[in-house]
Amino acid sequence: MHCPPCADLAARQVEPTGLAPAGSGVVIHRCRRCATLRVCRASWRTRCHVCLDDRSAGLALAAGERLLAGLPADPALAGEVRAFAALAPDEPVPVRVAAEFVAAHALTAALARHDREGWTVLAGDVHGLPWYGERRQAASHGTWGVHDACGTVQKLGSGRCASCAPGPGGRSFEALRDTPYLLYLVRHRGVLKFGVGGDRRVRTHLAAGAVAVQVLQGRHADVIAAEADLKRHKREAGVPLRFWRTWRMPASFGVGTEVVRAATPVDLAEMLPTGVDVTGRFTGR
Repeated sequence: MHCPPCADLAARQVEPTGLAPAGSGVVIHRCRRCATLRVCRASWRTRCHVCLDDRSAGLALAAGERLLAGLPADPALAGEVRAFAALAPDEPVPVRVAAEFVAAHALTAALARHDREGWTVLAGDVHGLPWYGERRQAASHGTWGVHDACGTVQKLGSGRCASCAPGPGGRSFEALRDTPYLLYLVRHRGVLKFGVGGDRRVRTHLAAGAVAVQVLQGRHADVIAAEADLKRHKREAGVPLRFWRTWRMPASFGVGTEVVRAATPVDLAEMLPTGVDVTGRFTGR
């Protein structure tokens, strides 16, 4: 339970995204400050997994204090912490920033446990964050993600998509091969992410703060092949396709797969020459 001042603070810190399916019993919230997503019961108040506030003290800062104590002996880690908060090289690291850094890395590790091929992890509910800087219990409201093949947001479990169940009338690859599908490129600050999916998949990134750069529509089979060609082209060019995840990266980007630096040239039309440009559908132009 929150005291009234803390309840008011929590209400102002996060906002509902509308990403959770109707009837799911949960809400996926986005932090207004860092854009991190978090799952909570529809009737409960919650707060960001990472960000602390002016009322944070004592135990909430302990993880940051422990990290600060070790920074003088680890210049590389000190550089990561300063980059995390965009601090100058000679600028001292506030204990609050250090505590948020610890929480952000604990969250990334917790969500990475659910990373699997064909899915993008969106949000979870990690007991212990941000107060302890670590996962304390397994109990949670679940981890939610997007099935890349159909763009459906759902609770991650067995790895099978409820909307793409195989069998007669199902949405297997063969059943989907001639249906419209999207190859997209979105930008958030200093990184680009490319991928495939439906309208909902792209709008999930936009709701998390990204901007649509290029979106092409084509046959499902052609879009899947184009994405594979794009990945191969970048690997052959020596471009890493798994960017180190930062707290500034939208949660919809998952753990950083198919994410490259913004300066990296990416032309989707080169990979999908038969695609129809539908970028305006997501930019209002």
